[in-house]
Amino acid sequence: MRVAYIEMIGGASGNMLLGALIDAGADPSAIERALRTIPVSGWTFERTRSVKGGIAAAYVDFDIPGEDCRPGELVAHGHHLGDILAIIERSGLSARVRERAGAIYRRLAEAEAKVHGTSVEEIHFHEVGQIDAILDIAGVCVALELLGVERVMCSPFPLGRGSISMHHGHYPNPPPATAELLRGAPTTPTDIAGELVTTTAAAILATLVTDPGVRPPMRFERIGYGAGRSDFAIPNLTRVIVGELVPVSDRTVPAVSFGSGDPATDEVVVLETNIDDMSPQAFELAIERIFAAGALDVWTAPIGMKKQRPAVLLAALAAPEAAPACARAMLLETSSIGVRARRESRFTLPREIVRQLTPYGEVRCKLVRAGERVRATLEYDDVARIARERGLPFAAVAAELAPFAEALKDRDERKVV
Repeated sequence: MRVAYIEMIGGASGNMLLGALIDAGADPSAIERALRTIPVSGWTFERTRSVKGGIAAAYVDFDIPGEDCRPGELVAHGHHLGDILAIIERSGLSARVRERAGAIYRRLAEAEAKVHGTSVEEIHFHEVGQIDAILDIAGVCVALELLGVERVMCSPFPLGRGSISMHHGHYPNPPPATAELLRGAPTTPTDIAGELVTTTAAAILATLVTDPGVRPPMRFERIGYGAGRSDFAIPNLTRVIVGELVPVSDRTVPAVSFGSGDPATDEVVVLETNIDDMSPQAFELAIERIFAAGALDVWTAPIGMKKQRPAVLLAALAAPEAAPACARAMLLETSSIGVRARRESRFTLPREIVRQLTPYGEVRCKLVRAGERVRATLEYDDVARIARERGLPFAAVAAELAPFAEALKDRDERKVV
């Protein structure tokens, strides 16, 4: 799975996130072409290089003189969520980009409505409803798609001190809507007098990030820096690292050599919770996010609870260092209010994850030795990805790739990941 880790070295804003993604390799021309399909005009896309604290970074900005709009287009102030969603839907952006951008504005509307004591339908956007904010949000979503990012994760949110001047007046730092968006996320206080995380950036990350504050196990492939306008005591930079998420199983180092075939022993944590009041539809996303937090395995089983209620046992297996993040995901993504945890020992066979070159490109295979016997298994995610990309049946792709996995059994030299 391809992941983007957002590191808020000196804060984050919409244009800093976009700049970092461009610096990491997202094609700015492709981003601009996509944004030109949004039915607003009169803007220019400015891109320059900037140096903050000795680090070279990309600085991007959308210049909209006076935020003037033509008849029928969005106005700069005072419009509703429906206005913004309509303009996003009228664009030529991809379905995935429209979905992400719309979700970000819905999350923002919920936060604003709570702060102002009104409904999502009645809330009026101001700074975050201007055209440059819409372009920032859509641009970030386009850049993530261009980079093939499937999951977004981020560092704790740095917060400055003092007050912030906004449309309605001066607010404590962070402003109320930003604070609402960061509810439940880890934050880090700084001695910087200024706004380090803008409401736009908070909305983007609060919507797209599944487990804020957790640095994922990953292989670095691309690194980019996005610069802000300010000059603080710390560099006003956002860093994005893009790469492949490394499953815990890939990182497991057997206690014995692969060649012995003897079981190795290690310790794992078993996490369990009983659930009798959650929609079955919610389990799919919950399980996905528990895996993203580092779980080795996740499963469900039917159980009976008090008062003869049918229920579900949700359980996960995790390495000790990943157990807290997995437990947190179980609590955040389900209706549970408690997770049981216990340590257990297990025996595992030595295994290696190997990349094999095939007509479809590199495919990961898992090699497992049991005594003198070697088992080779294609990684499901790679086969499924190829099937989706080529429009082929999963079984057909698996059958075509099976000989490449089998060929690994007899090889003395393997490319170990």
